[in-house]
Amino acid sequence: MPPTVRIGILLTHVAAVALIQSTWMALMAVVPVLARKEFGANDWQTLLITATPTIFFSLSIFWNDLFGRTRFGRYLVIYWALGCLPLAAMGLATSYWMLLLAHLVTCIGGAGYHPAAGELLKGLYPDRLRGRIYSVVWGSSMTFGAVAGLVVGKWMTGDSEAFRVFLPIAAGLQLAGVGVLTWLAHRTGVAGRRVLGPPSGGGLARVFEPIAHTKEVLKADPIFARYEAAYMVYGIGWMIAYALLPILVTDGLHLDYDEIATSTQFAYLIALVAMIFPAGLLMDRLGAVRSTGLSFAMLTLYPLGLIWASNVRELTWVSVLYGVAHAGASVGWMLGPVALAPTPEKVPQYVAIHATFVGIRGKLFQGLGVLLYTLTGSFTLPLVIAAIAYAWSAQQMWALHKRMKTGDRGGSPNPRPGL
Repeated sequence: MPPTVRIGILLTHVAAVALIQSTWMALMAVVPVLARKEFGANDWQTLLITATPTIFFSLSIFWNDLFGRTRFGRYLVIYWALGCLPLAAMGLATSYWMLLLAHLVTCIGGAGYHPAAGELLKGLYPDRLRGRIYSVVWGSSMTFGAVAGLVVGKWMTGDSEAFRVFLPIAAGLQLAGVGVLTWLAHRTGVAGRRVLGPPSGGGLARVFEPIAHTKEVLKADPIFARYEAAYMVYGIGWMIAYALLPILVTDGLHLDYDEIATSTQFAYLIALVAMIFPAGLLMDRLGAVRSTGLSFAMLTLYPLGLIWASNVRELTWVSVLYGVAHAGASVGWMLGPVALAPTPEKVPQYVAIHATFVGIRGKLFQGLGVLLYTLTGSFTLPLVIAAIAYAWSAQQMWALHKRMKTGDRGGSPNPRPGL
């Protein structure tokens, strides 16, 4: 394609991802605080709202199975109907349980985004540029997400009923994003190059078939399995800090909506955006394993910073540190599975497996963080455990890189230079 066409494709991709994912990021940050402040959610009810988006990532392998048998545009419409439309219903909630029900449906559908996103990344951009291109796409989306979160926070501070307006608006914006993404997939030929599997059969065995396929992939590809093991340990730290943050900013620091938005999501995303292109460049140069390991090591400081933060200003600086440190892990989250997949056809499956493990660690470790906080009455112990997990995951990534550098690929039949 000519350079001008590439630029047009990139800008279109940025717009679509911003419409879909920026609204998602902004809302998933505000909904736990909304549940706590407007509907009186206790610690465990807050955890249920906070944990649900990541827990339901475990459905990604089943979404990928549907994706492999469904036309691109039709798949995205199904994704929107389950993952985005219920946001409008959340705007009608009059109790915590009504909010939770609509939120659960939204999160079930939200797991369906990643197989399609991985397919587009692999199909649109060459391997040697993908890290930098992804940093532009994702960084732009996070910029819009940061601004959207700030606007929502200030709006909610001035009008606690504002969620009844902006939640339906968000669902509409996501529908527009789905339309743009569908057009892009057809315009570039990505949708046309897909080879769909046969229609789904019946029976209980069919339901569990994606799980069996996941086990087969991990057994056949030890490099990918070790990459996922390191991300699982990283997830201990991430999930503990993620689950405790809504409780810390409300009960610990007693902040309002706009203060929370400014000192957490906005500060984090702006710092991440500033670093995401260097992180993408570093990934293109060093590979997914080394650059992600470096990011994991830097993240060790984040939960320790949360222990130290005692006001809005200090929390803002901790969130900036988090954004800088998390840039590499954010790029590696998507591009690691994309790079590790042995063939383009395997990319959606590898991305879906990776997203599914997010759900598994979400089930295991978010509750652990809140449980330790409940038992001790302090954020210190769970956050120290989170810091240790980050350090351990960095060590695992570096050990994997060393193994690959020496040529020991653990029997993997698909050598992948640059990882």
